[in-house]
Order: sequence, then C-alpha cells, then structure tokens
Amino acid sequence: MASKAGKKLVPLSGDLAAMYEAHRKRYNEGWGLAWYLASELCDRFYVSHGITFETILHDGLGYYGIGMRPLPCKANRHKDLPQLGRFTMAGNVENWVTGGPGDHGLPLVGQAMADHEPPEALVAAAILHMRLPTRPAERHDNCRHKRRGASFCLMFRIAATIALRYDLGEGVGICNEPWAFDRLLGEHDPKFGKKEYPGAFHFSHEDRVVLISGDGRVLLSPEASPSLWERFMLGESQVSLARWVLDQLGAP
Repeated sequence: MASKAGKKLVPLSGDLAAMYEAHRKRYNEGWGLAWYLASELCDRFYVSHGITFETILHDGLGYYGIGMRPLPCKANRHKDLPQLGRFTMAGNVENWVTGGPGDHGLPLVGQAMADHEPPEALVAAAILHMRLPTRPAERHDNCRHKRRGASFCLMFRIAATIALRYDLGEGVGICNEPWAFDRLLGEHDPKFGKKEYPGAFHFSHEDRVVLISGDGRVLLSPEASPSLWERFMLGESQVSLARWVLDQLGAP
C-alpha cells in the first residue's frame, strides 16, 4: 500500500492514545478519533453498563460512524432499546437522547485539530456530553456482558488498533454490526441469533475476509486459529493479535 504523502503507516501499538496522535498527524480528520473514542468508552461502559458500540452502515453512504446503544440483556429485559447516539465518521459526538441524528452537539473534531487537546481530555468530553453515569441505573450482575464482556472489549481494541493504522478506504474494512453480514454468521456461527449474542467483527482487505465473534472465536479466516481471547489469556498481546488478523488479510 502506498502511504499518503510518502509517510509510513501508523505503527501498531498497545497504546491507543499514541496511535490516535500518530493517526491525527497523518490523516487530520480521518476516522481515527471515532475509533479511539469508541474503544475508550467501550472499555468503561460495555461490561458494567451494558452499552455496546457498533459501526453504522448508511444506505448509499456506507460507513457512517460508530453508534452507542444499550444491549438487549437481562437487566434490560432483552428489549432492543433506542440508540443513545453516535460518533460521526470523523469523531464528533451526537447525543440522540438530548438531540437527534445529524445534531453534532459536541464538535470534537475541531477541538482536536485546533487545540491539540490531549486524547484523554477528548474522552472525558465525550463521556460528559453523552451524560453517561459512573454507575449503571440497573444492576447487570446476571448479564452475559458482565460475566464475559472483557473478551468483547479486547476484540474492540483489536479492531480499533487496526483502524488506527489506516484510514477509511485506504486499508482494512471493519464492521461489527452483525446484521450487515448475517448470512456469513448464519453459516459459520451456530450461536448467532441466541439471546445476548456477543456480536461479531468482519474484517476485509481486497478479496480476503476474517470473521471473529465478539467473544474472540475465529469463525472464518484463511488459517484456523484458537479463540483470540484464549490466545490473549495465554500471554499474547493486543498488538500481536491485531498483526495476526492483518497477516490473514494480507494487509501491510
């Protein structure tokens, strides 16, 4: 892959804040801010609050940012509750509870570019704008995401690591909205469609596809592999697992 303006690709790192800073310097208003913010909020709110983060595909436009919604878990009585908001393609924050789609209530992109705010300040601003409480309103102790959600957070960080290496349209396609590739999931994951399904991640590059469940099970790839969560628990790093996905895709 030829790099923009002769610059090298963003180096893979376990430090997403450092990867975001490198991504911003190379791409300006690329998709990196949205992925960085979503991963940081996923680490904080997926397990305890049951809030998931999924790419949004818009008819005619394709990738449309990353949405935030409550999981249909036991504490939520398995209901599909409305979206809470989204990170736009470039990383502005929309609160759909206090505003609505298209209402870019928090223009973080301009702030990130103009003021060069430290990444953690952008995370704090996004949480404040979304009015996410430090403690959930309902106890989620008996929910699957509470018991086993760490594997989803790992998968989201791997996806964010890969996203921050490139930009939209330049490298690897990433989607974790399961209904966008439900046919593949129906073919390769016997757990698809069950209550509290952990979601899945679809990575693509040219004619190659890697499909991994939200709990780390490798469903489709050129080479078979144990669960990425199991590999992580046996000592592999987030970076080495992201590199494995890229190797399967034949991506630089």
